[in-house]
Amino acid sequence: MARRAGAGSEAHVAQAARDAVARGNAVDAVVTAVLVAAAEAPGVFLGPVQLLVGGVGAGLQAFDGRVRQPGLGIPRPRGAKAGEAVPPPARIGVPALPATLAAVLAALGGTTLRRAAGPAIERARTISPERAAVLEVFARRGAAAMGDDAVASELAAVAGRAAGGTLTEDDLASVRPGVVTCDERSLAPSGILRVPWREPGPGSTATQVVVAADGRGLVAIACYEVPVEGVPIASLGLVAPAFASPVMRGETRVRPGEPCPASAPIALRARRGVVDVAIGVAEAQGAEATLESLLATLDDAAALLAAVGGAAGRPVAVVRTGDTAAVVASR
Repeated sequence: MARRAGAGSEAHVAQAARDAVARGNAVDAVVTAVLVAAAEAPGVFLGPVQLLVGGVGAGLQAFDGRVRQPGLGIPRPRGAKAGEAVPPPARIGVPALPATLAAVLAALGGTTLRRAAGPAIERARTISPERAAVLEVFARRGAAAMGDDAVASELAAVAGRAAGGTLTEDDLASVRPGVVTCDERSLAPSGILRVPWREPGPGSTATQVVVAADGRGLVAIACYEVPVEGVPIASLGLVAPAFASPVMRGETRVRPGEPCPASAPIALRARRGVVDVAIGVAEAQGAEATLESLLATLDDAAALLAAVGGAAGRPVAVVRTGDTAAVVASR
């Protein structure tokens, strides 16, 4: 039986997780896999990521890499009138995915950012040299990459005030993830951990999931988004997706730095310090409800398999038993 496992809702991401967990830990694998997703699809790198990590030496931690509301350091713009067309740049927020991946890797990973980003950079070179260059900056600078002149100036040109947006270089230089340490005792009796900041919502068909479990009992799961629309940034090989709330005339402005809503249909189950299940639902409008129904079957292996087989969207799940890890659902 295998001691390590990797799974994902996208085939190339699942393979990246499997390859990475074979030579590193679960966090290394999930970070590597999300970056491979960002290499493949232009809208991932500037979108949200949310992670849950648990197991020996890690406790239970949640990392909030949702896009942030822009506008630091500038006065409130007049905003659009009700019924008036909102310019697409006004919906571009501050990407926290790069800072979040760097933070989780530094805290709980077993490899360097350069090594974790290697497969993504190699993949991006054959798809978009511009995107590969951005990933190379990230591999060198980590969380500071979004404040790099070569990146920040291009983003501000597309989503700053001159373009009809509110993104500033202050936003990009200061963005950091939220990190929440969770107490297993607060999860009783189910032992189920969800992201603490989650809000009820229908889910999104753009949401994808990746999970990894290593031989030392560490388990990590992440969800990210592959948006189909956004504002292209040709010079960076990226697309800036619409997550921010535009400023509307006569309405209270959403505070700059506030996380923008994003679906988080992922969960871990912890029992006596051991994480035995990581599960998520991708590509589904009803992802939250589907995940709840899957979580209700965790104590019955046959029922879980049946529920996964008939679930909406694309379930992703890894189960640990003793020293072994098994993929229950993946591409």
